[in-house]
Amino acid sequence: MRQSFGLYLKAKLLLVLLLVCSAFAKAQLESSQWFFGNRAGIDFRSGAPVSAADSAMNTGEGCATLSDADGNLLFYTDGSTIYNRNNEVMLNGSGLKGNSSSTSSAVVVPLPDSDTRFYVFTVDTDDLVYTRAEGMHYSIVDMALDNGKGAVELNSKNTTVLARTSEKLTAVENATDTGYWIITQFEDRFYSYELTASGLHPQPVISQADPFIELVTVPITNVDVAAMRGYIKVNSTGDRLAAAHFSNNITADFDNVTSILEARSIAYAQGGELYLYDFDNATGEVSNPIPLLTRIDEGSYYGIEFSPDGRYLYAEIDYQRASRSSIFVFIGGEIAQFDLTASDVAASKQTIHQDNNLPFRGAMQLGIDGNIYHSRLDQTALSVLSNPNDDSVPVNYSFNGFNLASGTRSFYGLPIFVQSFFQQFEIKATDGCEDQEIGFTLDTTTEDFQVVWNFDDPDSRASNTSNEISPIHIYNTAGTYEVTASIQTLFQQITSSKTIQIFPQVEINPVEPSLIECDLGFATANFDLTVIKNSVSSIADQTVEIYASEQEALEQANAIDTTIPFNSSSTTLFIRVDNENCFKLITVDLIVERCSIEVFNLITPNNDGRNDVLNVTGLRTVYPDYTISIFNRYGRLVWEGGPESEDWDGSSNQINSKKLLPSATYFYTIELNDPTVKNISGYLYLSY
Repeated sequence: MRQSFGLYLKAKLLLVLLLVCSAFAKAQLESSQWFFGNRAGIDFRSGAPVSAADSAMNTGEGCATLSDADGNLLFYTDGSTIYNRNNEVMLNGSGLKGNSSSTSSAVVVPLPDSDTRFYVFTVDTDDLVYTRAEGMHYSIVDMALDNGKGAVELNSKNTTVLARTSEKLTAVENATDTGYWIITQFEDRFYSYELTASGLHPQPVISQADPFIELVTVPITNVDVAAMRGYIKVNSTGDRLAAAHFSNNITADFDNVTSILEARSIAYAQGGELYLYDFDNATGEVSNPIPLLTRIDEGSYYGIEFSPDGRYLYAEIDYQRASRSSIFVFIGGEIAQFDLTASDVAASKQTIHQDNNLPFRGAMQLGIDGNIYHSRLDQTALSVLSNPNDDSVPVNYSFNGFNLASGTRSFYGLPIFVQSFFQQFEIKATDGCEDQEIGFTLDTTTEDFQVVWNFDDPDSRASNTSNEISPIHIYNTAGTYEVTASIQTLFQQITSSKTIQIFPQVEINPVEPSLIECDLGFATANFDLTVIKNSVSSIADQTVEIYASEQEALEQANAIDTTIPFNSSSTTLFIRVDNENCFKLITVDLIVERCSIEVFNLITPNNDGRNDVLNVTGLRTVYPDYTISIFNRYGRLVWEGGPESEDWDGSSNQINSKKLLPSATYFYTIELNDPTVKNISGYLYLSY
């Protein structure tokens, strides 16, 4: 399957590259239209949210909306009634066994390998006695029916999946990209059902994990439902799951309580549970429960959402006090952030926002614009959590920051979607220079995808596109380029774009690759670097600096002072040439050679400090193995010495030690014992 899937993706991506052009970075558009609350709506198709008032739905909590890949509305539902794209009740679309008062009354999941059929999963509730809730069901919508407006297939309507569950429901792609996991929870068990092209597998994967949420059984109505409330969410890559429980009461909490008002107050105000888990989207197993906030923290937890990059979990918290005169007394609330990369996730809690304007209880839902939206009861606006990836810009919570259309209002719920619809791909690349390698990669937590890049550089011909995950491209001409990445998973098509600037490269004159100087001793020489510096560039707005190492050149640290001779052994220097935006490095080799020596051929050993000994420039420090032989005019050796000898002062160490020789012309040979340099010979004058 994986091999054929890869071939399918490559073929599909090539077609996408030819046919699709995106003006903005976007996720897939299945989640681009929202309907919720009292006829409220949002349209994200332009890339920015626009309020809408087209909905025919009035729902207190749960709802789901689905569009096609181009963002065209297919249908929406409160779990009880499905509305088609014309805002009419869909054919056979009433009487579903969800409930508009259920936290997650419905989620819509595409049937793999089908372009028209969708499973609508529902979970019920009962606001008086939760034991009357009818559990989890599914109904299948076929968009090919009713002239393309869709209809519920009667033979599938309200098919029982699980007889007893909570108000929790979510869905995510499986690890093999062949289907989805649909997940619900009850008491201390998670139920994961797998939907593939062959349909829903009837046997769930059951995972037992803390905490145990008791379904309270007392003869007082409306006290058992509170513990069933709250969202579960899986991150978009399907490896972490979070569960919010609005309360965690036990039957014993209501001993000797006979007042309905007091019982409801206890049920609402004693605190709930917020837990994080690992989720295995290969097996459907939920494991490793981590308590983030518990009943002892005295908060009630309902809406939760992961950041687009999956690093953070956000939760809304209500703090309430039990009362004998009302259901509860609202103290205040907050938006909390947890860093899932921390060694102690619970201890990483940060408070993003606090207020006591009105209860916080409400859905938190990620939009394809990268913001998280928070619904609060009976409002004409949604609150907005911007920058939830908490990167370079601080996270910001704007209370009622997004206005809804006139005549519409929010309640507790926002539409839920298959969490994989929010996989995020962001192009990472930096501006660069002509003829320089520019690296491109996709910042994402998604592992299984295919991509086709378009570098907006048609002059590069075949190199203008690439299907590598992290390609490199070289631009030969300065300018502005709009790079796009067309990404495909099995069920999603995402186009991301990024503008990059390519700047003119520096201009460098041809230069000699090396400088050669004679050894002044100890294998070093003095080099005049102004020669090379002045020849590299003659352009006024370019700077030239020389460095001893490549690392220093890259960091522009410890540039060599070229106004003074540079004493060095043989080495390589790095020349950095910069303009306003670009730079290049070239190298020059410094070569120290043993050059021919110079003999001063007049010796006057009269102790006047001038020419008292034979002077051979650089001999001792350059040629450590030399031998000097001096002969009289008859060819007889009169003196011989080397590195261990004193310089010749006109005496003989052959005929009679230290006897001064007469003034005359003498001859010398100097054996340098260096195969690369010729020995030398000549004559010299000895005069007193």
